[in-house]
Amino acid sequence: MMRRFNSSFSKSSLLTWLCLIALGLATGSPLIGKDKQDRKKEDKERRGRQRQEEAEDYYKKWQKEDVVYILTDEERSVFNRLLNDDERDAFIEQFWRRRDPDSNTALNEFKEEHYRRIAYANEHYTSGIEGWVTDRGRIYITFGPPSTIDDHQGGRYRRRYNEGGGYTSVYAFQRWFYNYIPGIGDGIEIEFVDPSKTGEYKIALRPSEKDALWTIEGAGMTTDELFSAGAQDRNGSALSDLAMRNIGLPNEPQYMRGAQPFEKLRDYFLLSKPPEVMFGHLRGDVDTRLKYNPLPLEMSVGDYRVGNDAFLAPLTIRVPAHELTYDADLKEVSRAVIQVFGKVQNLSGRVVYEFEDVIAADTSKSKSLASETNFLYQKQLPLRPGRYKVTIIMEEESSKKIAVQVTSVQLSKAETGKLATSTLVVADGFASSGPDQTLSDPFMTPSGIKVYPNVTQEFGVESTLALYAEVYELAVDQATLSPSVEAQFVLMREGERVKVEEPRLVQLQDRVIFVHSIDLKGFDAGRYQVLLELHDRISGQRLVKRTPFKIS
Repeated sequence: MMRRFNSSFSKSSLLTWLCLIALGLATGSPLIGKDKQDRKKEDKERRGRQRQEEAEDYYKKWQKEDVVYILTDEERSVFNRLLNDDERDAFIEQFWRRRDPDSNTALNEFKEEHYRRIAYANEHYTSGIEGWVTDRGRIYITFGPPSTIDDHQGGRYRRRYNEGGGYTSVYAFQRWFYNYIPGIGDGIEIEFVDPSKTGEYKIALRPSEKDALWTIEGAGMTTDELFSAGAQDRNGSALSDLAMRNIGLPNEPQYMRGAQPFEKLRDYFLLSKPPEVMFGHLRGDVDTRLKYNPLPLEMSVGDYRVGNDAFLAPLTIRVPAHELTYDADLKEVSRAVIQVFGKVQNLSGRVVYEFEDVIAADTSKSKSLASETNFLYQKQLPLRPGRYKVTIIMEEESSKKIAVQVTSVQLSKAETGKLATSTLVVADGFASSGPDQTLSDPFMTPSGIKVYPNVTQEFGVESTLALYAEVYELAVDQATLSPSVEAQFVLMREGERVKVEEPRLVQLQDRVIFVHSIDLKGFDAGRYQVLLELHDRISGQRLVKRTPFKIS
């Protein structure tokens, strides 16, 4: 019996099928075999890509998560320049070997303890985010368990004397105490506060951050406020607390007169640094590959007193906007990313402060950058009196352009009764500070005014010259309990006075602030000097502070 073909299989389909079979026979390899070969090749390529992605994820996780708190800036810079996975594996092996307290044993006790701390942080400090990311997790992983922990669940609390005394209501907080932390010192106390009531405790700079009634006038008053005139007005307490120092307002709390906030700031900065490497003699095992592709930058360093033997030295860096590569594509802006590493050394070469930051420079997609546009970055350096060398290294992530700058800083110890000033800052402008900003924030001054220095000290003919200075050790009239000072800003060109103006004066407890602006419209282009001439009427002392600037 003959069977008929299904009607859906047409003569043309049959002809096509026969042609395909013939083509396969002519080439000597069936089509089905060719499909298998293609699939095998694609599978192999896919597995290769997957392995590469897994390797990249592994090294990224190791750097950004596993050792993020203990990886030094130098090590991070070297690791980012390694060329292949073999070099990265060798680096990681050497990284742990440099920290091994006993190389004669098979077990690396440091590594084991480090990963134990990560597991502990994730188990005990997770609160919406993983425990290792939190402030408590960072401190625990970096420095280990504290000697003691005071745990307060919130509610009624009696302040300590250095917090002002009296009763108030507080958020949940923990006070960690370390008997000793290498590289930081003895008796280190760290306070963590949970103001959001989510279990995520934030490291606190000021004791008032745990006070739930601090911003409520008349509530939870300190002992000073209860027994002083004007106790219902907390503005003085709040401003002094915000600035982390006594600023001399009439209703300011007496307990802040003896406070030493610089120590708190110093510990805060040092606790953000990776711990010292115990076995630095192995540093030579790491092969550094640096390719210098210049990135232009200019920088300046100022100085403000925050105590008799303590300074804040604002380091300001200016980067020309047109020198950057904007390749990070965001919704409305393009972004250039710059990594910054800084190191401060004393005359003996000992590193007294290190820091690392990331700068994100954004530009609008709809508007082109003007040629004179610049980006400013500032880091507050907490330093003691002395002479220092400051080294800055910046690298743009996209182009790999690198800039290296070195400068020196001289900070003189205060002499009681001797008239002195801060840096005379020539600036592009001023701004008021926000309620949550502290002395560690960029462009902040001890007076609470934000100052934006003109790093190049060069101004356009239609611009405004902004001037800022702080004056210390002014004598006080015993009758009025106030200083008496004459001051004027003088603009000079080629030895001739071209303008003299009296500045605005702001009197604080331990200093006087001069803030002034001069319209440069109508001035000829050229090089100038600005002088701050001071006369203390009570002590009779005179002082002149000067700095150059240019009108172009």
